[in-house]
Amino acid sequence: MVYSGNTMERTQIYLPKTQIKQLKHLAQQRRTTLSDLVRDAVEIQYSAKKLTPWAKKEETLREAAERIGKLGKKGPKDLSSRLDEYLYGNI
Repeated sequence: MVYSGNTMERTQIYLPKTQIKQLKHLAQQRRTTLSDLVRDAVEIQYSAKKLTPWAKKEETLREAAERIGKLGKKGPKDLSSRLDEYLYGNI
């Protein structure tokens, strides 16, 4: 990917040694830099183009439930009493 025209800002991230080793190896294979690989990964993972059509607009929980209900999906019977557990995992 070409990033010309965009000003770069230096930042620091911490990655496990195994990931750095893998990224350096991949960068060497592709004849690019580790930084380019990271920028490409961020662009691909967090690009607005990746959003699904229904996620582009804000949606209330009720609207989401109605949309899912139209697909014939049923939620758990105890959702209202265990909402935090379903949203955040074991609390």
